[in-house]
Amino acid sequence: MGTRGSRAAGAPTFLSVGNMSIDDLVFPDGSTRWCVPGGNAVYAALGMAVWGERPAVVAVHGPEYPTASLARRIDLGPARRTGTTLRNWGLYEEDGSRQFVFRRGVRDLAAFYPEVADLGHAAPGACHLAPLPWARQDALAAALRARGTRLLTADPDERDLAALPAEELRRLLSRLDAFLPSRQEAEALFPGADAVTALRRLRALAPSVPVIALKLGADGVMLHRAGDSDLLCVPAVTAVVVDTTGAGDAFCGGFLVGLARTGDPVAAARMGSVAASFAVEAVGHDALRRATPERAAARLAALGDHVGRRRV
Repeated sequence: MGTRGSRAAGAPTFLSVGNMSIDDLVFPDGSTRWCVPGGNAVYAALGMAVWGERPAVVAVHGPEYPTASLARRIDLGPARRTGTTLRNWGLYEEDGSRQFVFRRGVRDLAAFYPEVADLGHAAPGACHLAPLPWARQDALAAALRARGTRLLTADPDERDLAALPAEELRRLLSRLDAFLPSRQEAEALFPGADAVTALRRLRALAPSVPVIALKLGADGVMLHRAGDSDLLCVPAVTAVVVDTTGAGDAFCGGFLVGLARTGDPVAAARMGSVAASFAVEAVGHDALRRATPERAAARLAALGDHVGRRRV
């Protein structure tokens, strides 16, 4: 699966590429939390770290981001330091949907996103591309494949999806081993479509991408392997939910580690679900930082091996 090229000597085994941000969160009950360190690249990397890896992060951040608290779990050496960190409002609705709105001070948005040059010269063995503007994500995917990255997953940025031409979506998907959108992102792509219909339409659009997995929050994950006759459903891990920020990103990180270790998308989805279960247990990434491989293994065992099936 996705064995294109060889990994450069000295390259990190796992890499997370995306953004780092400071989030001001507004929850449905009116409560708020200000200045929460976040960012999709960090949450995805911590989803990998749950399983005992120490992934590298390619992102952009300012001096106010508390990097010291993360240093033991993830490698922020490749992250580019600039004048300030991306600042968001994170607005949550009662139905679980959310939107992130950039604060007024964020004018040149491109300055807060990594570029191909930020990858350096080495290629990771496995990389997850967290949500970024579509053209930037596609350029990074092409560069990683050209450098020999053998396993590549991506999660789209929903803000770009409604106006995205189908041929551009196909181009990115052709570079991936797994495409990992959320229910909300699928809705942006296919307004009004339910999860099954959205997954079927994605598969029709990109029949050759090895895995398409639709993240459904508390309803688990629905995935399809290229050529299979069934959609597969993996349940979520039961957890006490405090804040869902970053859960989908953590899932993607755990999924990448699972896919790299086992080659099995179902096993990868279970490992992703475990990573996501830590993300929701605290505001910000505190619970993910405290998670250990031993606790993750216990949750994986408790999850069991049940897989639901339905015809494509």
